[in-house]
Amino acid sequence: MANQKNRWRKPALALTAASVMLAAGCSGGTDSKAGQAPAAGKSQEPFKITMMNQSIVAEPPRPDDPVIAAIEKYSNTKLEIQWVPGTTYTDKLNATIASGTLPMVVLLQDRPQTVINAMRSGYFWEIGPYLKDYPNLERSLNKQVLKNVSLDGKLYSIFRSRALVGNGVIYRKDWLDALGMKAPTTIDELYNTIKAFTQNDPDKNGKNDTVGFAEEMSIRGFNFLLAAFGGGNMWDVKDGKLQSTLFSQAYLDTMNFYRKLYQEKLMNQDFALATRPQNIDNMDKGQYGLRMGDPDQITRHSQLYKVNPKAELEVTASLNGKNGVKVLMDPGYTGEFVFPKSSVKTEAQLRQILAFFDKISEDGAQNIFEWGLEGVHYTMQNGKPTRTPEQLDKYNTEVVQLEQTLQVSDGSRAMAGDVEPNVKKYKDAKKAVEGNLIANPAAAYTSDTWNQKSAELNKIVNDARIKYIMGELDEAGWKRALDSWSKAGGDKVTQEFNDQYAKDPNK
Repeated sequence: MANQKNRWRKPALALTAASVMLAAGCSGGTDSKAGQAPAAGKSQEPFKITMMNQSIVAEPPRPDDPVIAAIEKYSNTKLEIQWVPGTTYTDKLNATIASGTLPMVVLLQDRPQTVINAMRSGYFWEIGPYLKDYPNLERSLNKQVLKNVSLDGKLYSIFRSRALVGNGVIYRKDWLDALGMKAPTTIDELYNTIKAFTQNDPDKNGKNDTVGFAEEMSIRGFNFLLAAFGGGNMWDVKDGKLQSTLFSQAYLDTMNFYRKLYQEKLMNQDFALATRPQNIDNMDKGQYGLRMGDPDQITRHSQLYKVNPKAELEVTASLNGKNGVKVLMDPGYTGEFVFPKSSVKTEAQLRQILAFFDKISEDGAQNIFEWGLEGVHYTMQNGKPTRTPEQLDKYNTEVVQLEQTLQVSDGSRAMAGDVEPNVKKYKDAKKAVEGNLIANPAAAYTSDTWNQKSAELNKIVNDARIKYIMGELDEAGWKRALDSWSKAGGDKVTQEFNDQYAKDPNK
């Protein structure tokens, strides 16, 4: 449980007791006679949709933003979006709920117990029965992820799709070339690469000033290595029952690999305090040679080429481990949109909102999200979109934030074009392993105990894991930490998941 891949998780949303009471008494009217409303793209007048969404940049889009205008024109809607900074989103959402003035579409960053209670009590629309009427949504939303975001077998949200591959290795290919080495494909080769990057002067400056592997406080590479050592995704199925992968030999083997790197000073000794931006910065300065994480993080190193124009990065998500090439499957989404019955009062309104999300999942809308506006963010050449450096800068500034916050499809239906080399590298790396994913067998289940005690349980394991890697705990100490985890609620979480697993006809 300690390594739950939930990169969008924020502090738990504390819905007030009053809002949950409101949920019970505000089931909303269902216009059963309304039938299916006209698709948003065919209505004569634009359909107004109010929305509360997270701003991921310092300056949110303006009301007259030209990219939003293009999306509105394509979908024949008028979007009134309240953009809230991520750091204050939970507080703002709580205040909005307390005021009783929720918009029609609300982004949830998290799903604490209070949200689950509100779903069960009828506060939000259940949308599962309607999806069959929206072919673009049905085609775009991954079936496994749909199951995972359901509650008690019912679907209350449209999730924002993300890649199912979120683990890989980003490394200095020019350093490998300088050392006459090939890209690592096994655990042993990965260790040898890290060691050579530390000890063999890969930058050829005659100084002992490089560190092979950069890790951060979240131990971002742990899951990638865990899969290579044969570990499961959060949970293993053993003798027909779910067991936390914390108790597996693979988990211990992964910690021992880290422990060896730490003891031999092949990784940054401050990893327990290091942040991702710090490690990116140090890698750009030529201090670190390899780090792990989402393959698309290769695009975060633009400063490296300014420091060293001859530098070259490469990325892989393939490591031939105990069970071959395996990667733990990411959740496949970040955040979800829900539809309060207090503001979406009829089935007809709900259908128009679903029609909007269906429309922006069409090929043409995907082109807007993935490429932006022709002549501004890209140019058509020989029938394909391509970008100049200036257009790429504008795209990153003006479009990426909307792609990440509004798009619910994965963008795979957009037109193919000439992409920046590092973008092609991470997309190819992910594509190479998309058939080798290990799913979380408990992802579709809900544990009340986990929702209440996840922070405490994660802290027990994460603290012990760091101490083990640093040599402050031995194997017996690790087992004592697992005993503490079990007694603090881990055993109860395991039982609650197993109760659902035993009844699941689709497991």
